Amino acid sequence: MIRLDLLFDQLTYFSKAKNIWDNTNAINVINDIMAFTNRTDIKSEVIKELERQQNIVQALLAQPDINEKKTLTLLEEIKSLTDELYSINGSIGQNLQQNIILNTSKQKSILPGSSGNFDSPLYLKWINQSSSQRSEQLLEWSSVFNPLDKAIKLAMKTIRSSCDRTEYIAENGFFQDNLDLSKPYQLIRVAIPDGADYFPEISAGKHRFSIRFLNTTNYYSNPEQVNSDVPFILSNCCF
Repeated sequence: MIRLDLLFDQLTYFSKAKNIWDNTNAINVINDIMAFTNRTDIKSEVIKELERQQNIVQALLAQPDINEKKTLTLLEEIKSLTDELYSINGSIGQNLQQNIILNTSKQKSILPGSSGNFDSPLYLKWINQSSSQRSEQLLEWSSVFNPLDKAIKLAMKTIRSSCDRTEYIAENGFFQDNLDLSKPYQLIRVAIPDGADYFPEISAGKHRFSIRFLNTTNYYSNPEQVNSDVPFILSNCCF
């Protein structure tokens, strides 16, 4: 879902742009999305996650200190998106599998210099349309993914907002902690200061996880672990 969430954001950006290169990227992103959605289990997995969240939200209504109006709104939104996904027959976007422009771009993408249009007159004709025509067609083609996009964004928003932010110190750039097996952890988030010259590398298993903070002086050698204490904020998302 994280990968698809990122792809949908890219598709929104590139589809609305007016220049040829951004619109070419939009075509490539649609093909990347279809590589996911052509697997029918993607739709069922998202539905399964929404139904899991729906059961949790439903149970929250029994708690006395809950914001009932906000919880009911979330519950209705989850139900609506779940029903929308259920109403789609087959894999999402399967009607685009016969789209000649998408297929031509997909075939071209395996070749170096595939952004050149000289070897595909049909693609050249499409890309040389006015920007408004390209945008209209891109929005039409990408609209088939809207139900999945909205469902994933809601599911990810719910997961990301379920975290408790806790400050820690990684001694000599290393931190390790155990996971409570009774909780359904789904996401680990690490926050560091803007402009920091180091970055986190997270490794996780069923029982524990570790974080190494690395830095590099150039991009021609492997990063090395920081040898000083690193403050950071950890969020273990569990919903």
